[in-house]
Amino acid sequence: MGASAVESVLAVDFGTTTTCAALARGGSVRRLREPIGDGWAWPSAVLLAGNRPHVGSAAEQRRLLDPAAYRDELKRTLGRGVPVDLGGRGHPAGLLVSLLLQAVRAEAERANGGPVDRSVLTVPAAYGPADPRGEELLDAARRAGLPGPELCPEPVAGALAPLAGGPLPPGSTVLVHDLGGGTFDTALVRLPGEDGRPGPAVLAHDGEEYGGRDFDALVYAELLARGGPELAALLPPEHGEENRDAAQDDTALRHRIQLLDLARRLKHRLAYESAPAEVFAPAGRVLGLHRDRFLRQAEPLYARTTACCARLLAETALLDTTGRPPRPDAVVVIGGSSRLPGLVEHVAQTLGLPVVLAEDPRTAVAEGAAAWAAARVVRTVEASGPVPERTPLRWPLPPGGAVLLEWSVGPGRRYPAGAVLGRARAADGSLLHLSAPAPGRVRAQHARPGEQVRDGDWLMTVEQHHED
Repeated sequence: MGASAVESVLAVDFGTTTTCAALARGGSVRRLREPIGDGWAWPSAVLLAGNRPHVGSAAEQRRLLDPAAYRDELKRTLGRGVPVDLGGRGHPAGLLVSLLLQAVRAEAERANGGPVDRSVLTVPAAYGPADPRGEELLDAARRAGLPGPELCPEPVAGALAPLAGGPLPPGSTVLVHDLGGGTFDTALVRLPGEDGRPGPAVLAHDGEEYGGRDFDALVYAELLARGGPELAALLPPEHGEENRDAAQDDTALRHRIQLLDLARRLKHRLAYESAPAEVFAPAGRVLGLHRDRFLRQAEPLYARTTACCARLLAETALLDTTGRPPRPDAVVVIGGSSRLPGLVEHVAQTLGLPVVLAEDPRTAVAEGAAAWAAARVVRTVEASGPVPERTPLRWPLPPGGAVLLEWSVGPGRRYPAGAVLGRARAADGSLLHLSAPAPGRVRAQHARPGEQVRDGDWLMTVEQHHED
């Protein structure tokens, strides 16, 4: 383990726009600050100046010096298999992500007083077991030196985050509403129960590709409209213009970055000011916002989040076969963009459910993931030897194998000696009956209809029984 006998776990919420981290140790969870930015989040950004990398706030602080060498929203680059262009050079997406994770690991080791013992990274519930984005993220974590990285679904972490007013009752079912910087995700999550029910578990999930950056775009467009043609002339053209040199392009790109930064600052100030304003230095003009106008413009995006939630609940009820579809006891609102004015009120009014807020919506997922990882007691699984009375069944198949057509006897069902357990079609088109040599009960099927099977494949496990 690390500097002491107490196990430590680093949890990283690698987000589209920002990355947050928390350290679990000795039964407590603490958030990690970014040393340079002095905040609770690292911007998910990198800048390569020559061969020297800068990540997080360090990259943001230098992006006006070399805009072409800067890239944010690193999460969107995963799983595409396409090099990321920085300053005219292509770089593997996983390598860029690993640079950011190295900085997070270094701060965790400083706070821990030595290396951490385990690590966990959060991913959207939409990432399946073999999703290339999850695999590339794990590779980046290993390259960054994170020990034993695991993956935790973001909605599970959000449901376990510190909540204002204290935790929800054991066994609760919650609807997680997670509006982040680049995505919106919602999920039904069942919390562990006192009766021994397993959990937490994602029962259903949905999401869309929009988030805080879309609100930034609303504000940016509003500022551009207020600034008029004089402001537009300072920015990069929407379409290429002739007779523009590289210096003009770099200057215009810097102005665009500065206007985007101003848009984000004013957006955040709307949470506590009704009409924030600042001077936009390149134009020498005062630009501002009005909260009421922003709310009118943002309403369609707010409505998209609750429509997604309502769709998820309706589809879950439609697909239920028990007659008792899961119903949420509350909505847990997380994500940095959940601090936008009027959003929580919209969620409560539209969904008609109690709303529970995270203590800090920005770091909620990282803190919940740390708690999730720290609570996972079982870490080692021993292999078991042969089980008496259980027999693997293999059938001799002709050269070229066959395609499994169907199973005739399902798991848990008994069958007599000579029963046809399934059927397959050989490469020459002939039909094969897969029969049982002795009576028994089916334990498991290891191939699915439509799959190619070959001579010697272990296709089924059964329990042998003696006929009475």
